[in-house]
Amino acid sequence: MRIGEPLPMDLAAAPQKADPARIDHVARQLEGQFAQMLVKSMRDASFGDSLFPGENQTFRDLYDQRLAKALTEGKGLGLAPMIARQLSRQSGVAEAAAPALDTRLPASVDGRAGPTRAAAAALAYARARGGPADGMDGLAGLDRALDLIAGRGDGEGTGASASPLDALVQRLMAGVDGAVASPTARAAATAEAGFAPHSPERFVAGIWHHAQSAARELGVDARALVAQAALETGWGRRQIQRQGGDSAHNLFGIKAAGWKGERATAGTHEYVDGVRVSEKAEFRAYASPAESFADYVRMLKNNPRYRQALQSGGDVKRFAQALQNAGYATDPSYAAKITAIANGPTIGRAVQAIAGVAARTGADLAAGAGAAVASAAGALGAANRR
Repeated sequence: MRIGEPLPMDLAAAPQKADPARIDHVARQLEGQFAQMLVKSMRDASFGDSLFPGENQTFRDLYDQRLAKALTEGKGLGLAPMIARQLSRQSGVAEAAAPALDTRLPASVDGRAGPTRAAAAALAYARARGGPADGMDGLAGLDRALDLIAGRGDGEGTGASASPLDALVQRLMAGVDGAVASPTARAAATAEAGFAPHSPERFVAGIWHHAQSAARELGVDARALVAQAALETGWGRRQIQRQGGDSAHNLFGIKAAGWKGERATAGTHEYVDGVRVSEKAEFRAYASPAESFADYVRMLKNNPRYRQALQSGGDVKRFAQALQNAGYATDPSYAAKITAIANGPTIGRAVQAIAGVAARTGADLAAGAGAAVASAAGALGAANRR
């Protein structure tokens, strides 16, 4: 699920003072954004609707956004009143009046942390976590909203001091993350340990969670990416190596033309007029498989010639053929090989094993997330009662 854009706010043109109505409005939006993050975490805790996700991704995202909206209607999750009280307290807003804020100190007022600290804490958390960009836009919008409440312009910093709300926001986010973060990665790691060393199934399990993340970014089937990596590396047995013998983690055979990072030289095969020719070439070297997938995603998204490939959705054959047509590889059978591997039994066995582990652990992960939310929300309420 992609966290939706924050709703338009009419705060920019308001006078430079905080009032309870505006604070309550933004507190409700903060709760709404958290609900979307919660639904996303719960969705990630499951293996998905099927082993082979396809065109239903957009509709599922829309459904999840509606679900998050429903969670916050009426009394909602109970977080909005707590957040509003804390923001009012930090902004110096009395119940009967709304005095103007001292905007000469954008980061703090009378030694108190500015109200944007709460959103800043969540934003810093998301950046440190290195999550997808879809959640960052929502958090940035909330940060801007809280800046406007305090009478500050966009992008002005926050103070070094932290309020109790800051710590609780971090606890809330860290609690959910600790309960449900990367459940597919954990399931894949468990399944990976059950396969024989250096087996094709173990290779699939080892990169499956990276493939899923990359596939979501590209809007394609994760099996296609795993199949391409398997073809390029011989199921991980013929990976490009650095001079010292360590793996370069180049899973997609991306050459080093225009590359400013580390390189590795290796033998490769190209087809010239239908004839296979052996040659030496320089390839990009990465610190980890995750970096390899990230660079692959950037290359496909930033290069117009791969536009057709990114429009293939969950159709593995169409995706592979578009890559070949765009000149990704010179092998005339490149697309057919990727399609055959993606639909073959090896990836199927590995994915089935991961799904089995995820099914056994999914309930525990969801329960852990719920407990983390309840604990952090309770602490937030206790802090506001003090």
